[in-house]
Amino acid sequence: MRRFWFAPFADCLLLGVFLLLASLPVVTAYPALVAGCTVLREQTHGGAGVTPRHFLAALRRVLRSGPSVWLAPAGVLALLWLDALALDAHGGPGAGPAFAIAAAALAALGLRCAAAWRDGLRWRAVLAAAFRSVPGQPLVPVLLAGSTAAAVVLLTMSPVLLLVVLGPLALAATATDTWRPLHPRTP
Repeated sequence: MRRFWFAPFADCLLLGVFLLLASLPVVTAYPALVAGCTVLREQTHGGAGVTPRHFLAALRRVLRSGPSVWLAPAGVLALLWLDALALDAHGGPGAGPAFAIAAAALAALGLRCAAAWRDGLRWRAVLAAAFRSVPGQPLVPVLLAGSTAAAVVLLTMSPVLLLVVLGPLALAATATDTWRPLHPRTP
């Protein structure tokens, strides 16, 4: 009986290790997160679970979806890094919280798009659907920003959690998408 409820938790932590390994070349971090969300979504629909073969197959499908899955997140991270440098050099007293809110909003948008992507969908359509969903589902970005903040706090307290924290982050994104999917017609 205990195996039944412990298996999804173990799969989530194993997925975190797979995500970390696939994210070592930095430009593959976002495609790895998208593949992790895909694996979790397929697992909830009767899939085989989190295995290296299943994760690598999902990662290959994501990487074939186009160059925007590589370029856009890398560009956003570079922009955030430059903003952080500018705020460090010339920021006023209110610049830190404003930067944190902007970073959390971008992280929530990125997680929402990662969970909403399906095979055959263009990234532009996924991004547009994520933006259109905000008025109808205002708590989803708040939940995703909160999960990102929780992951950052955990990593600040114990950096060794980097080995597994990406799995629960992918689970949070996938859970919000299965709760109210952006694309209800696709499995």
